[in-house]
Amino acid sequence: MGEDGASASASEPISTVTGGNKPVHRFLRGQPRSIGVVLVMMGVCLFMFGIPMTTPKDMMTDQFSPFWLGVLFCICGLVYILSERNPSKKMITASLALSIVSTFGVIFAVLDISQHISHNRWMVWFHRAHNMTETELLYMTQHYSAVETMGCVFLCHSLIGGVLLIIMTCFARAALRSSNTQAVVVMRNLPSAE
Repeated sequence: MGEDGASASASEPISTVTGGNKPVHRFLRGQPRSIGVVLVMMGVCLFMFGIPMTTPKDMMTDQFSPFWLGVLFCICGLVYILSERNPSKKMITASLALSIVSTFGVIFAVLDISQHISHNRWMVWFHRAHNMTETELLYMTQHYSAVETMGCVFLCHSLIGGVLLIIMTCFARAALRSSNTQAVVVMRNLPSAE
């Protein structure tokens, strides 16, 4: 009975992939689940903290960059988490594409947030140059300092998220580049043991 089982399994075609899941392991080395959780949390924070920035319409503090950047971070983080659960070439390709799009979004958001910070500093300087009462100047300075602080928080979140996206882009690109050169060896007729 043992010989029949051995001869039945010896006649079946055997397919072996050299290198195994090495390309996937190159992507998984970047800990996509951990980075995905961090990006989701940063995205939620950007989205939630962006709500107060759109309420005062009269002071030129409306900023919509945190909203769409928070959405991009959340989507990218969810794809990273899913790609560690089900590592495949399609998921790694989707991660690479979203990382590149989100990196461009970070560049645009950093420019937009920097412009708002410099605009707020200019507004404080402009109002100090004109004759204002001390009370008006105090309230205006307090308002713009709070807005500038939120802008600095958004800027830090954007830069940290951009660094994480660039790191994951490198890991995804390394995994996809190495999967193109993977060889498949198929053995149909096994040599006899004799």
